[in-house]
Formats: sequence, structure tokens, C-alpha cells
Amino acid sequence: MAQNHPVNSKRISLVSISVLTVLFVAAYFALRALPDAQCGFLHYEEIVNADGSVEFCATNHAGFLDLTRLKYPVEMGVFLADEPKPGVAQEVTLELLTSGGTPIAPHQLAMTHTKKMHVMVVDPSLRDYHHVHPQADGLNGQYTFEFTPELAGTYQVFTEIVPLRTRRQIIGTGVIEVAGIASAMEFDRNTQSVVDGIRFDIGEVPERLRTGTDYRFDLTVTTEGGDAVDLQDIMGAKGHMVAFDAARKGFAHMHPIDSVVSARSLEVEQGLAFLFNVPNPGWYRVFAQIQVEGREVFGHFDLEVE
Repeated sequence: MAQNHPVNSKRISLVSISVLTVLFVAAYFALRALPDAQCGFLHYEEIVNADGSVEFCATNHAGFLDLTRLKYPVEMGVFLADEPKPGVAQEVTLELLTSGGTPIAPHQLAMTHTKKMHVMVVDPSLRDYHHVHPQADGLNGQYTFEFTPELAGTYQVFTEIVPLRTRRQIIGTGVIEVAGIASAMEFDRNTQSVVDGIRFDIGEVPERLRTGTDYRFDLTVTTEGGDAVDLQDIMGAKGHMVAFDAARKGFAHMHPIDSVVSARSLEVEQGLAFLFNVPNPGWYRVFAQIQVEGREVFGHFDLEVE
């Protein structure tokens, strides 16, 4: 009967260990190189939304996502029945597929800030911004929402989802072509905004911000006369912010800092704190979204980054 030589067995063991070590090291660096932001878990205690759904996680990154530098494992198609026109409501269908062509069904998505999907749509001038939450059309990876553009031009569409399997945020992109001539883009530095009788203020902010630096925005919301405004919950908080750069390379989706707990503690003074950080210089338009008496109101600010 043949027997393994002790020296050969030892060599085989060493080779096996070396191969496994290389594989684990390679896997470690491959995971670190993934472009998508890891899903930040919200709860030290279980968070249950009003409809009974469990809040798995939140995308609480403050940084700007430059999508010209990132590639996510998702393919997104944007479809409309008719050519969209300013002022005319349209039904938009998003089709979400994995990079391998498999439909991404709603039961495969985690709840993030009370929704399974966040879609941001903005026109070329950064004046007409929409934040919507499409509804699933079965299990075929198709989701629909109603969209009424105010202006003409090529609207950029950004879709945020977090698959349950990976618990990591991924972004899909697309465009909606609205008939007509696009409005010109204009910026005028401001940290206050008055919309529909409501004043938005993000506090003391440097004249010019710097890239790669965290800035705190202390958002206060009052009437034009300075009276308090009763902010209603929207997506699990009293307010949200989204920033776009002039080139529309990507966005920063900001939620109140210190998770749900600190956001609740800030509700008393009708103030909300956010963190903002961008990698590229240039102009940025920041939208603050709140809900008052059942209607959504969007304030906006223009900031320049060195």
C-alpha cells in the first residue's frame, strides 16, 4: 500500500495555506474597492415604521458621490409612453436589472428612510428638482412614478437602492428628455431661501468651502415673519437635503446627523443638523426638503467650493 511521504504532506499543507491566504487577502481588498457605500445600520433598538415595516438601514454618508468615477452593479432603463413636455404629467417606468441582467424585485430591497427606493430627478439648470418613490409593477424589476417637469431639457435621474442580500447602497442613473430649450444655469451664493412663505436658513457657512472637508449645516425653518413652523415627518425625519454639482456628475443625499435619535432631540427647536463634504471644486446647489400641512416644500442654497 502506498503511503504519503511526511515531507510531501508538509509541502502540500504549506501550499494550501499560502493559496488560502492569497485568496482571503485578495477578497479583502476587492471588497474594500467596491464603489458603493455600505449601508449604515440605524438601530441599536428595532425601528418599526408606521406601516409596520422594519427599518433595516440608512445611507447616512455626507459625502458627494461622483458617478463619473464609480461603477455600480446595476443597469437602469427609463421609459415613457409619450414625449414629455413642460407642465404635462407623465408616467415614468424605471427598469432595474443586475449587471448580469436579472430583474431586481421589490422584496429584494431593504427599507432605507422608510422607503425601498429613492429617486432624484433634476433639470439641466438645477431649478426643477423632484424626489420621488416609485411603486413596483410586479416582480419584473419595473417601477413607476408620475412626473410633471416644469422646464425643458435633459433631466438627470438618480436612483438609490440597498439590496437586502448585500446591504450595500447602489446607484442607477438615466435621463428623461423633455421637449424644448433648456434653461441656463445660474448660481448666486446664498444660505437663505424663501419658498411659499417659508424661510430656510443653513446658518453660518464660509464664503467658499473647501474640498474634502466636513461642514455642518444647521437648518432652521420659520415663516417669513420668523414664527415657528410645524414640521411633519417625511421619510422618518423632519427634513432632508440633496446637493447637486454644476456638471451633474452626481449628488450628496444628506440625512439628519446622529441618526433618528438626535434628529428627534433637535425637533424641539425646529432645527436639523446635516454634514456636507464634496471632492470636487465648483458650484453646488443644495435642496432642503420638508413637509408642512401635508405638502412638500423645497428650499435651496448655492454654495461655491474651492
